[in-house]
Amino acid sequence: MLFGRKQQMSEPIQIAVEHGDQTLTVELRPNPRARRYILKLDSKDRKAIVTVPKGGSRKQAERFARDQADWIVERLDRLEEPLPFAPDVLLPLRGVDHRLVATGATRGLVKVVEADNGPELHVAGSPEHFARRVQDYLKSEALKDYRRLSAHHSKTLRVQPGAIRLRDGKSRWGSCSSNKTLNYSWRLILAPPEVLDYLVAHEVAHLREMNHGPEFWAHVAVLCPHYNRHRKWLQTQGVQLWRYGLSA
Repeated sequence: MLFGRKQQMSEPIQIAVEHGDQTLTVELRPNPRARRYILKLDSKDRKAIVTVPKGGSRKQAERFARDQADWIVERLDRLEEPLPFAPDVLLPLRGVDHRLVATGATRGLVKVVEADNGPELHVAGSPEHFARRVQDYLKSEALKDYRRLSAHHSKTLRVQPGAIRLRDGKSRWGSCSSNKTLNYSWRLILAPPEVLDYLVAHEVAHLREMNHGPEFWAHVAVLCPHYNRHRKWLQTQGVQLWRYGLSA
């Protein structure tokens, strides 16, 4: 068996699954607590992941992945093409498309400029630093919004958060740790402002209730009355935020 006790402690294994004229990348992740084979799509890295249960084998996992190849292709086709941080790309800053523009200047701040054809994000500096400067700017703007809204919602619930940190995790948009640290994905600066506001309300509410019971959602409703609408946006549209900043 491939996934014995020692192998379960090793790094996941990637395999290639042939499907028509396509080669699909599938990652096998052994999990001794899993009871069955589970397939999911990693939208950020655009690959499929198969969870292999205790006692599972590579042969069985590969067969399972091949049997699900149609599903994998269908889900991958639903994803938009990746868009790098590059000149002329439209970036939805706070939900509004901004065209990325290289100014050609050697120095200068990244800034929003209102142009005849819509807002633009002007980026100075050398071409090799363009993508990094755009991402640094997005993180800075996200942190400003998160700090402002965290303070506002914390005051409403009469709670005191700890540190506020940015993350780029694959599985969660935000989290609240036991020491009251609030972690947020910087990518929500690309979502409509009300969606980012919902995420902050969600995590601040955890400072009152470290669960998702009725009292927790009551707190969220106080902070963000239409939270269901914004929660649904994250569930249905949030996956597209991962396409930005990736190479094609």
